[in-house]
Amino acid sequence: MMEFFTELFTNPIGVYVGLSSGMKASLIITTFLIISTTIIGLRVKRMSTSDVPHGITFLAVTFVGMVNDMMKNDFLPTHWRKFSPYLVSILLFLMFANTASLFGLTAPLSNINIALGFSLIAFGSVQVAALYIKKPIQRFKDLADPHPLFLPVNLIGEMSTPFAMGLRLFGNLLSGAIIGLILYGLTSWIGIIFGAFLLHPIFDIFFGLVQAYVYFMLLTIFISMAVED
Repeated sequence: MMEFFTELFTNPIGVYVGLSSGMKASLIITTFLIISTTIIGLRVKRMSTSDVPHGITFLAVTFVGMVNDMMKNDFLPTHWRKFSPYLVSILLFLMFANTASLFGLTAPLSNINIALGFSLIAFGSVQVAALYIKKPIQRFKDLADPHPLFLPVNLIGEMSTPFAMGLRLFGNLLSGAIIGLILYGLTSWIGIIFGAFLLHPIFDIFFGLVQAYVYFMLLTIFISMAVED
């Protein structure tokens, strides 16, 4: 591990070149989101209450407002301010990651390591949120409900569900890519052109955005169940 970080600081380009295509796409998407959200955030910060946002700023404000309203009204009425930024970040990343092939990139979640990383993120975020909001003693009581004998079973459920969510993303994105390659391989060049205008929008935009929304909703529900009374 120390050798990796030493190499990262001394030769970042070499480390990047040696990464898998999914990891490269993940870094590109993350960097893009950091830069774009920072720029949009600075624009919003400079706006007064009487200003009307336009263009991409309007879309960003509307998007964040919709997610905040959903958090506040449906899932996290008490603690929505604490978790909405995190959940919006997850949703944004997945929206771009699941449609990355439209931009010539490999979908990051089609890499099993990144998918399992998202499983760890989901598991850790639920547990940290519950411990932070409800404190360790109450969290233990929740896990031991309705009887302490159910504690092992509840712990298995707490661990298995986030990993199933990550593997679900991996399976859906990988299967979509495989189906697309098979269809391209079975068709002529006319079919390839047809697929580029039909299959890619279906698999990459529709299915990708649906998978991002499903993961976002499941994570939101699990956090809500862990922190809300």
